[in-house]
Amino acid sequence: MRRRFRAALGWFVAVFASVLLFFAALLGTAQTTENGLLAYAVATLVTLGCAAGVARWSGWRSARVGLAVSLLLAAGLSWAWFGAPATYTPLPDSPAMRYWDLPTGSRIAYVRTAGDVTHPEPVLLVHGGPGAPAGPNDEFAGRLAAAGFAVYNYQQVGAGRSSRLDPREYTVARQVADLEAIRLTLAAPKVVLIGSSWGGQLTAHYLAAHPDNVAKAIVASPGAMSSNSFSDGSLTPTGETDQSRQFAAHPRFAATYFLGQLGGLPAARTLMSDHKVDGLYQQFVHSLTMSSGCPAATGAARPAAATAGYSLWANLATLASASKAADPRPALRHNPTPVLVLRAQCDYLRWEVTREYRDTFPRATMLTIDGAGHTVLADKPTETAEAAVAFLTGATLPARPYAAAEPPWPR
Repeated sequence: MRRRFRAALGWFVAVFASVLLFFAALLGTAQTTENGLLAYAVATLVTLGCAAGVARWSGWRSARVGLAVSLLLAAGLSWAWFGAPATYTPLPDSPAMRYWDLPTGSRIAYVRTAGDVTHPEPVLLVHGGPGAPAGPNDEFAGRLAAAGFAVYNYQQVGAGRSSRLDPREYTVARQVADLEAIRLTLAAPKVVLIGSSWGGQLTAHYLAAHPDNVAKAIVASPGAMSSNSFSDGSLTPTGETDQSRQFAAHPRFAATYFLGQLGGLPAARTLMSDHKVDGLYQQFVHSLTMSSGCPAATGAARPAAATAGYSLWANLATLASASKAADPRPALRHNPTPVLVLRAQCDYLRWEVTREYRDTFPRATMLTIDGAGHTVLADKPTETAEAAVAFLTGATLPARPYAAAEPPWPR
């Protein structure tokens, strides 16, 4: 009986320990060498050594079977994580797409929308993400163009049809430098920035670095201004529930995402192709509810056309950089730029995240948008464009500014 128990324990320990050591060796070698073939070779040798050693200790006569089981299980799990295909949809090109080759080294794709231009400051739409292409804001951009503005809907480096970088080059400083290079390329003394989600955070960092180069700014459903702002998280309870549910529904993406967040980006990138991981990212984003800030929110998944052209490495590396970037708030508290803050009723980010923009900028004005989710410009293009045009031209705003400290809608 004792011999059988020892043999059974040997089977379990050999297989379990061998698989764990396989992944430890695989990820560790890939992280340090960034060589996929070498990582798999080292992991295989470690697995063979572990299984053989445990089998000898346990008196396991069918050691060859145990070695085969360990290797097959490790190989199967490795393929399911890193090797299985994932459909990636590139952002399609179009005749309207143009490109800037910036002195920073970034090749930036953009679409210009303009009619009879009567206002000197170009409008730059700073999209969310990071690593996410600009959304379908054609109606919003068209209404600004009809009011006399030249509108540039550009793809940040690493997103859409803009150039890709080594992940170590995706930083907040690089994004700010690209924005400044775009301003200089347009030969514009000042620009207007309209930042959505992460684009609001990028707008804040640009204003902190270049306080005299922005005529006016608009932030719509902006992301947390600084990594120091909200230690307990920036999502609403329903936003957290939706995100957790989708991570559970996409375990392969979740494993890759958290590996990257924990510092394993070199290993993940070595073992998975860019298109494969970007396909997983697109599937995850498409599953999220964009209006999960409302308790009764359902559906509202992002349209498939808007989930093309994503880059997970750009997302992870830029956010890691943002977590270490200097807090922009001390500089912004003295920034004289007029800023319009748009708060959507069903934004999945907490009310306090948006309110901080209004309370930080000395010349900030907040308007609330009923029935809109996190993608407020796309959800309510007519209403938000009307507010933007009024703000940018100095006309009367279409609604009374919201100045209270408490949320505008019941929690």
